[in-house]
Amino acid sequence: MATTLIRGKYVICRAGQDAGSSTVLTDGAVFQRDGVIEDVGDYTALKANHTADEEIGGPNYLVFPGLINSHHHGRGVTTFQMGTCDDCLETWILGGWGRRPYDHYLMTLYTAMQMIESGTTTVMYNHSQTPVSGLEQDLGEIMRAFDDSGIRTAFSVYFRQRNRVVYHDDQRFMTRLPADLSASLNRYLSAVDLSEEDYFTLFDSIHAKYGQDPSGRVRVLLSPSNVQWVSDDFLQRTKEHAAARQVGVHMHLVESFYQKEYGNSTWGKTPVAHLDDLGFLGPELSCAHGVWLTERDIDLLAQHDVTICHNASSNLRLKNGIAPVNAMTARGVNVAMGTDSTGINDDDDLLQEMRLVSKLHRQPGITQPAITTPAVLAMATINAARPTFFHDAIGALEKGRRADLVVMDLTSIEEPYLEPGTDPIDLLLYRGKSGHIDTVMIDGKVVLRDGRFPGLDKEAVVRELRDRFARPLEPQALEARNLVQRLMPYVEEFYQSWSPGDGPPHYMYNSRV
Repeated sequence: MATTLIRGKYVICRAGQDAGSSTVLTDGAVFQRDGVIEDVGDYTALKANHTADEEIGGPNYLVFPGLINSHHHGRGVTTFQMGTCDDCLETWILGGWGRRPYDHYLMTLYTAMQMIESGTTTVMYNHSQTPVSGLEQDLGEIMRAFDDSGIRTAFSVYFRQRNRVVYHDDQRFMTRLPADLSASLNRYLSAVDLSEEDYFTLFDSIHAKYGQDPSGRVRVLLSPSNVQWVSDDFLQRTKEHAAARQVGVHMHLVESFYQKEYGNSTWGKTPVAHLDDLGFLGPELSCAHGVWLTERDIDLLAQHDVTICHNASSNLRLKNGIAPVNAMTARGVNVAMGTDSTGINDDDDLLQEMRLVSKLHRQPGITQPAITTPAVLAMATINAARPTFFHDAIGALEKGRRADLVVMDLTSIEEPYLEPGTDPIDLLLYRGKSGHIDTVMIDGKVVLRDGRFPGLDKEAVVRELRDRFARPLEPQALEARNLVQRLMPYVEEFYQSWSPGDGPPHYMYNSRV
């Protein structure tokens, strides 16, 4: 049996909403055996009580729970690197149609390595249903890459069946287009169609293959892509399927004001209120973004114990705005954190994302709300553990949980001076960077040591990706890009009359008068 003693000048066992509800040890340690934490406490006491095969860390290290990326699409080589610059969400999605085909194993392994380097030990990965041809084979390559990297994975394939060009019936929108453009668009959409029956058959297949072992590193979730992209019948069937199989449900929700306005114009109420009418809200549900929520929406989410996965960088980059995190946390909504594969630095650095979140939600004025650093760390650990459906196995360093943790070298963080008594969680969020990470452990196994991946060659992965993308642009990518270029003016015209309205904002950062 493999045992490890992990020592830190500080050990952050659990992040709470503030310093008083967090658990931090000074000169502490964690003892794990075969991936399970058996003891946490004073280093001297643990050293005396346990014989370990290896000791990691030391008196000038910070130990904290492995970070959990609660919303991710596994792009690896990013959309920007593929030629799609930031834009409004709705036009940016269309721009992604022209993305080059790629090797799913290499791309997934690369993004997993990037996440691990910044202390991420679990990812909620949401995969596109397209291309439909060879989808199950692609999923096998993705899961093989995640397994080889060692990262823990909550995995889903999203389903999208309607309103795929604009928030309007696909066939009716095509009547606005020239005949040849309409025909090209129809061929493209037909090639990415997946029936509801095929989706649930696919889910059952991958759930049986990857998600049945309760001690494994994989959970499989269902995923309606968003309320405007699926039918009410599909949502209700998803709810029933999830209950029967005891799995989670992950989806996007009111990411942009266009999505909120779609709800108001279609149902006469917000998308959240519509989901409530369907009986869809519940603790098994996690929703990415939640930027355009009303006060009533937030109350409904809190009432039904729904998790919101906050993606601050993505929301800023795609012109969606700032999610009302302070209002949600004040009402008891479980808020987690993700990068959405669109981090502010165009990478998947969750440490950097935490720092952005901690500064973004500091409303002007002495009496106005400001998120605490422990609350931010909780969003990336214990809060984010819940929607993954690993339940109480991850998110904190406590007896009985899995040994997913990060060891950070404090030497350069504290130099040339650090005020004695500085809170360790403040220290992590104010100054911690991925370059300071010494060791990452997942399930009791070291997956990163001294910036290297035991058993994996990151340089070889990067070299192979570089060589593949150095090849000429594929004909199918060029065809899709030409389609998008012709289509874009009609899409922009469709949205011209849509307005976010004049309602008061959750946050006020400045004034025009």
